Amino acid sequence: MSASAGLNGSDRKAGFDLPAWLARYGTLASLAALLIVFSVARSDVFPTVDNLLNIMNQVSILGTMAFGLTVCLVMGLFDLSIAAMATLGGYVATFLLVQYPDTISVPLAVLISLAIAGAIGVFNGLIVSYLGISAFIATLATGSIITGAMLGISNSKTIITGIPDEFLVIGQGSVFGVSNPILIMLAIGVILWLLLEHTQLGRHLYAIGGSAEASRLSGIAVKRYAPIALAICAGCAGLGGLMAASVLGAGRPQGVGDTYLLNAFAAVFIGASSLRPGKFHIIGTFIGVMLIGIINNGLSVMGVPTYWQYIVQGVLLIIALFSAGLLTMRRR
Repeated sequence: MSASAGLNGSDRKAGFDLPAWLARYGTLASLAALLIVFSVARSDVFPTVDNLLNIMNQVSILGTMAFGLTVCLVMGLFDLSIAAMATLGGYVATFLLVQYPDTISVPLAVLISLAIAGAIGVFNGLIVSYLGISAFIATLATGSIITGAMLGISNSKTIITGIPDEFLVIGQGSVFGVSNPILIMLAIGVILWLLLEHTQLGRHLYAIGGSAEASRLSGIAVKRYAPIALAICAGCAGLGGLMAASVLGAGRPQGVGDTYLLNAFAAVFIGASSLRPGKFHIIGTFIGVMLIGIINNGLSVMGVPTYWQYIVQGVLLIIALFSAGLLTMRRR
């Protein structure tokens, strides 16, 4: 009987596990299939270098925000303030540059804007760690406060004049034909990939996300890490909003980040079903961001109505969550 059991076990190991393969590589297979379909459907437009750069430019702000959100979700923290934080990042920088043109330079305005966003992220983390409030609730409340403060400070007026050209270069400039937003997104992605995969901080974040109690018992100061993760997420959201303000050439006090909130979560969760199912990671998030960008771009060049883009994104997120959870259920 034991020999038969061993033989059956060997057969199972040797056999092709389709559900496990789909859980790990299904997203990549979907990405490849979409590339083929859109390339065949619009061979004159879609499969070109210019269009690839266009897709990456379109998702650069989303990618920057999603990379920061990945750090939070690694710990199991949901940051719902990123939409408001993006609005803050863009408005604060443009406000300072317009109100104090002689004393505040573009680099200083950028640093102040990101520092404020990061400080709010630290505040969120302190609430979560030391008051025991859910990150979901804490960041939702913070986002509402930020939105109200921006509307009050601005009197609901958009800044459209007096923004220096040096600031506009951030979103509208390029290096060797590659737009600055793409370069910023890739730089943030590489930095956070190195942080999560090759530093002690990253290992601790993953450990806490796996089990906060086990991490505490192993000697990790768990409460110190929520402020760090939420500060990184807030800083990336603020940077995304700052990029958006530079692209638009305007500082809007409301609604800048709203269009990125759902897509940022979708990209990160799609990424969790890529290569390492059930685990949030930067490379997976990048795959998720590109998948969303390719779908939107492909449907647009084919002339498909915009509402279908939202429907497809929702369906895609459901499929991603299902495939990511499939392997987890099988392991149990």
